[in-house]
Parts: sequence; C-alpha cells; structure tokens
Amino acid sequence: MSVSTGARVLHMVVLGGMLVLALYFPYLWFGVTPFTSDTEFSDEEVAQMLVGTDLPDFYAMPLPERTPEELAKQKENFTWCRFCHTLEAGGHNRVGPNLNRIFGQPAAVVDHFDYSDSFIELRESGLVWTPELVGEFIAAPHTMVPGNRMRYPPMIGYEMSAERDDMIIEYMLRETR
Repeated sequence: MSVSTGARVLHMVVLGGMLVLALYFPYLWFGVTPFTSDTEFSDEEVAQMLVGTDLPDFYAMPLPERTPEELAKQKENFTWCRFCHTLEAGGHNRVGPNLNRIFGQPAAVVDHFDYSDSFIELRESGLVWTPELVGEFIAAPHTMVPGNRMRYPPMIGYEMSAERDDMIIEYMLRETR
C-alpha cells in the first residue's frame, strides 16, 4: 500500500508545525531562552556603575520581627519566583537571573545571564535596584521594562497584591543577608 505524495507533504507540515511549537512554547509561556551569555562584570566595573549613587546598605537595615507563620507565608509568596530565580550566593541562573544581594546593584549585571535588550538599556541608563524599584517591577514588569522576558504575574490563578509583593521583597532581603 502506497501513501500519496499529498499525504506525505501533509504529514511533514504537521510534524514541522509541532516541532516549531515545541521549540517556541517554552519561550512563549515561560520566557525561556536556550542561551547564556559570557558576560561577566568585575567588582570594579560594578563599583564604577554605582559612582554617584548614594544608597544605603539595604542588607544592614533591620527587618521587622516575624512570627514563624509570617516567615512561612513570605516563603510561600516567593514560590512563583523560585521557579525562575535563585537566591543563594553563587547560585546558578535559571530562566531568570540569580537574585542574591540584588538590592543596591545596577540592573542587568548578573554574570552569564542573557538579558533582554530592555534590561541592558536599563543598566546603561544607570538604574540601580532598590526595594521600591523591585516592588514597582514585580507589580508591573511589562510596564516598567517594556520588552522584558519575565512572565509575571503567572497567567493562571494568581492574585496580585501590594502586600504580597512587599512580603516577597522582605523575603529576598532576609534570605540574602
């Protein structure tokens, strides 16, 4: 039994379409890119980017006392972030960059992360991450940085709130001291 040429072409088109979808879907849904960057920033380069900024040491500032339940809630609120980001010193980049001690640092300086052009422009414009700016970014990432690849808030079943964002920021500060 022989398969017609038209059927073979149709099969190839369907399989090609499925392959394209399989390759594009992770980027579409999660912002995943299969690339890393060989970019590294020395401490001197980062210090040069911070010249003229007069920011406090966010990690030396006291944090409010929290009950174990409140600390557990902060950790829970960071769960969505943990899919894409790590907080550990020397931690690897995931879909998003490692966020260890990001407060007080220039935008887009995490080594070996392939930043979007939007973030590179922010770095070149002199943006330095503060808890307030991270809060603005979490609240509206595509308004604050149009063209970035961050897929937040998650598309399904996630309620945004300023209280949740504040808990995420405090958790980041607490975990990266």
